[in-house]
Amino acid sequence: MKKFCAKLLVVFLTFTTLSACSSDRPAHGEAEARTRVNFDFNWKFFLGDAPTAKNAVFDDAQWRSLNVPHDWSIEGEYDKNNPAGIAGGFLPTGTGWYRKHFDWQEAWQGKRVYIEFDGVYMNSEVWVNGHYLGKRPYGYVSFQYDLTDYLTPQNNVIAVRVDNANAPSGRWYTGSGIYRHVWLTTVNQQHVPYSGVFVRGENVTREKADVRVTTEVVNHDQADKTLTLLSELVAPNGEVSAKSRREIEIAAGSTYAAEQAFELLTPELWSVDAPHLYQLKTTVSDGGQVVDRLVTSTGFRSVDISVDRGFVLNGEPIVLQGISMHHDGGPVGAAVPDDVLRKRLIQLKEMGVNAIRTTHNPFAPEFYQMANEMGFLLMNEAFDGWWDAKAKYDYGLYFDEWWQRDLTDFMRRDRNHPSVVMWSVGNEVPNYTPEQQKQLVAFASSIDDSRPITQGRGYAGGHLTIAGFNGHGEFKGAIEKFHEEYPDTPVIGTEMTHTIHTRGVYRSKTSYRVRDFPAPWEVNSKEGPAKKWQRIKNKVYKIPNLTEEEVFPSIDGAYGSSYDNSVVRMPIRDEIRLARDLPYLLGTFRWTAFDYLGESFGWPARTANFGVIDLAGFPKGPYYLYQSQWSSEPMVHLDPHWTHPGKEGVEIPVVVYTNQPSAEVFLNGESLGEKAMGDAMQLVWLVPYEAGELTVVAKNGSEEVVRKSVRSAGAPASVAISIDRTEITANQTDVVHVELDVVDDQGNMVPSASNRLNIAVEGAARLIGVENGDILDLEPHKVPTRKAFMGKALALLQATDQSGPITVTVSGDGLEPRSISLNSI
Repeated sequence: MKKFCAKLLVVFLTFTTLSACSSDRPAHGEAEARTRVNFDFNWKFFLGDAPTAKNAVFDDAQWRSLNVPHDWSIEGEYDKNNPAGIAGGFLPTGTGWYRKHFDWQEAWQGKRVYIEFDGVYMNSEVWVNGHYLGKRPYGYVSFQYDLTDYLTPQNNVIAVRVDNANAPSGRWYTGSGIYRHVWLTTVNQQHVPYSGVFVRGENVTREKADVRVTTEVVNHDQADKTLTLLSELVAPNGEVSAKSRREIEIAAGSTYAAEQAFELLTPELWSVDAPHLYQLKTTVSDGGQVVDRLVTSTGFRSVDISVDRGFVLNGEPIVLQGISMHHDGGPVGAAVPDDVLRKRLIQLKEMGVNAIRTTHNPFAPEFYQMANEMGFLLMNEAFDGWWDAKAKYDYGLYFDEWWQRDLTDFMRRDRNHPSVVMWSVGNEVPNYTPEQQKQLVAFASSIDDSRPITQGRGYAGGHLTIAGFNGHGEFKGAIEKFHEEYPDTPVIGTEMTHTIHTRGVYRSKTSYRVRDFPAPWEVNSKEGPAKKWQRIKNKVYKIPNLTEEEVFPSIDGAYGSSYDNSVVRMPIRDEIRLARDLPYLLGTFRWTAFDYLGESFGWPARTANFGVIDLAGFPKGPYYLYQSQWSSEPMVHLDPHWTHPGKEGVEIPVVVYTNQPSAEVFLNGESLGEKAMGDAMQLVWLVPYEAGELTVVAKNGSEEVVRKSVRSAGAPASVAISIDRTEITANQTDVVHVELDVVDDQGNMVPSASNRLNIAVEGAARLIGVENGDILDLEPHKVPTRKAFMGKALALLQATDQSGPITVTVSGDGLEPRSISLNSI
């Protein structure tokens, strides 16, 4: 292992920042200075290659009409022969074209008009009225083009070619198409360019913050300009807390970066529990006339990192209770509606998550603003690999030419978010050298030197602020050994731990991936899984079996157990202990929060079961284990369900998670005993099965705090329908989550039910996705039917542009139909 760079090995690393997220919305009464409108609606789409579609004159009347965000891969069928293979979850890729017609607006006269793409996967090429604007190979970066010089006073047309034909282009599901939002921005000839505001704070305390603002202003005129720049910081209560005004001189055709500084007294600090946000108002004036104005959402916090105290936020040590996320959203693929993303983040907040790693690429801009508002700490990751391609056709093919531009655009876009507390420049980069790592770290630091930089499994490079550990950190003693060699280097579990679970599935005996269900790359390796297991078996954490004989022997081997006993190397409980007990370990980012498409263990599995929440968004048992350790809201949970016909008298492990000191279990009203939690993180009763009601009561001393019951279910009789909202807006974007539970005639959920459910939607909404969480279910997502898996399924509805009532009716094999109503306004 190379020696670490002495300049980066300080015992106590301190940095503070005032961060911001530009929303680019005009102030009231100043709409003529800057407009930014959503450009998502009424696109034309063709799946296939149509080279002449770049021309202004082209007949696209027969093309499909749709709105973006759009992902054509998730609309396709799973097929073992699709070239994306296990990496892309066996879904199709290909080439597609988008075209959008739009009229010239009189208000654009004398303005600059820009189109902004939040993300297009991948190899996008864009034309306006037949004029070529450019190409962006990286599918996760946001970018813009200037349309001004090519617009006509008649009809205008944008054409976008998206080339994801060569697959696999990633090691997980990528999606295909214009899968994020599109915007049209108009500004005057003098304006703040895209991502042109950089706000940061120094010496941030509860008494004051020293604020520095860098504002770029561009002058597109042919004459020099003297302008006035005003920056005003508005507190959460609406009052102006601080401001700075200065004159700037900008030469014709150039950009000027203006520096401002002011002091903010008694700031309301941003934190995970109180994410206070300010507004920075930027106004550019020419002789008293406003030529540009934009508003930036900001937040103040200080972060200190040391091997002695770990991660310190606003002076208080905090363990990063983190998860890794991929960007897809189950049945909607990579085109994730804002409401779906928001619901997912709420689930994580309720689980007790305080930190998220964006694996392994930039996310959509709205994700960061939601993180700002909810109080998540983000490790913001730029790339999966560097110069060497990891998937056959991935970004490594373009890295040498594009990485500096893409890293610049990515970091400039996100450098102002208070939620972003560190950057990651890569993940499990193959064959990287310390010199390459040094090059990326130095370049990233030149863009933003206010945050530390890490890398997934990059601890051996020697040039990181924080040493990142993936799976290797899950071996017993690995992180402690590293600390002995490099005692001044903070460590983070960039990808720890890996455990594998399926909702509603249980095994009473411990299983390890290498030994019991090896991944394809382990099976195909030169060493082979048997030899590898012999090499590592003494390094993995020992997990006692819950029973000597397997209670649930007939479970398909593709499924993981929903107890904390189906692992790669380390169970969740030891992950939590490690982060809690080692001060130099800042925390961990478990793999993963949600099941994600791709990176499967082989056909017919469309994914692996790494998530603690499944593809439908339903929590698995380990979700509640984390919640019991990470959340202060009183909770209790027990596993498994209590419907096990044929196992009468068999001792079934009943596992309880709670954040209360003790719990007592009752079967049909009879106490099975009370147990103290202590540091066990789970309580286990071996309960001879008999049908009825199983109840757990969590206690604090003699006081009951919270309880939960499960009941044995009979035969499937109908469907219980629940929705997360009863009213939506007719905006073509709002989403309703419709949860479907197969129930018996007493309303008890039938946990083994697999009835086919038929979903009929009437009125002002459309079905955009169905899912059940079963990794082996290869049915399409855009059809009004799905089999239940372990008693449950999900349907997603999206608003149309019409108002009125909406009725959802669900019927199924042997099930009495049920309906539910809501309204679109």
